[in-house]
Amino acid sequence: MPYHITASSIPERVLLTGDPDRAALFAESLLRQPELLSRSRGFMVYRGLFEDVPVGIVSHGIGGPSALIVAEELNMIGARKLVRVGTAGSLTPDLRVGDIIVTKGAGLSCGGGGLSLYYPPSVCPVPSPDPELTLALLSKAASEGLSPRLALVFSSDSFYAEDESFSRRLRSLGFSAVEMECGPLLSLANLRGLRASCMLVISNVVGHAESPPNQGVLRESLLKAAKVALKALVSLKP
Repeated sequence: MPYHITASSIPERVLLTGDPDRAALFAESLLRQPELLSRSRGFMVYRGLFEDVPVGIVSHGIGGPSALIVAEELNMIGARKLVRVGTAGSLTPDLRVGDIIVTKGAGLSCGGGGLSLYYPPSVCPVPSPDPELTLALLSKAASEGLSPRLALVFSSDSFYAEDESFSRRLRSLGFSAVEMECGPLLSLANLRGLRASCMLVISNVVGHAESPPNQGVLRESLLKAAKVALKALVSLKP
């Protein structure tokens, strides 16, 4: 049984997000009959209805290890389809605050992101999203009038080390954005036979000093992304 999440069950379709306040916002804004099942360790676990389908909304905290704990425990209590909706830093000038991306893959250091005990030293994780769920995200985004970019992201455990030289190196390798959880989450999903994908909102440009982002713009984009994620989740067959 889970050590951290105190709920005994969860719907098989779950939207994941890092910030507990954001999980509350999504649940209160998008679900019918939202119910808070667990709040232990700041992992907010909600259950409710979206388009009359039972879904969960859960906060996973910051970083790969925290996201892995939550994903493992959700798997124990019934989750099978996961979409992370969170924020990312742009590595390219054409991705601006409020823009939305869907991950086509996530990079991380071999043995990194909290995965070092899951894989032998000679084997790298496989951070690839579920293709049908990813296609559903793109399709539902289009139906909502959105045009998210399909992009590679890099999952880093070193938030304050992400300077311009770091950004330049990742750009040269084909990455468009950097965040902290997609790589570990997608790797674990493949390992455990779960279906997972990620939809991210750009919150800043890495390596560029700038004023704090417009919180209204971020909130609006995150709510749009969360709605698309829930539509994609409920569109998949059980």
